[in-house]
Amino acid sequence: MEQNYIARMRAKVGHEGMIFTSAFGVLWNENHDAILLEKRGDTKNGYGFPGGYMEYGESPMATVVREFKEETNLDVEVVRLLGLATHVTEKNSWGDAQETISMGFEVKLVDPKKADIKVDGDETLDADFIPINPRPEMFVPAALKTLELVINENEASDRPWLRG
Repeated sequence: MEQNYIARMRAKVGHEGMIFTSAFGVLWNENHDAILLEKRGDTKNGYGFPGGYMEYGESPMATVVREFKEETNLDVEVVRLLGLATHVTEKNSWGDAQETISMGFEVKLVDPKKADIKVDGDETLDADFIPINPRPEMFVPAALKTLELVINENEASDRPWLRG
């Protein structure tokens, strides 16, 4: 199996600080009162948005479409940019320093009649539409801040948010 971009770069630079770009998607249910969230295989607590790191040569929009397919089996298309977030980690769970620049996109199903959520059971343990009230537990505090921005800022305005 071919290594992903991050694994190839880490093989060259070790634990040295690096900047990575990721993309995630927000898929609302029909009633607009729940968002598709996933239980991740790399953490025991809370939910995350479907998404992941960009591969070399891939656009952020293509990344979120690919990640949705890989993690949930859903075919989506990007509707709009929701916002941009940055986060510095001095030592992640692999012992690496990194800064992540993440772009959030609202997405919609390509064909709602053919939507069938299936997870791989490894990277993604479960995925479902989770009500936004009360607020779901997110896997890291930054994801909860992002959820609040999606609910409060993106629903009130078409302007993207910035979270540092």
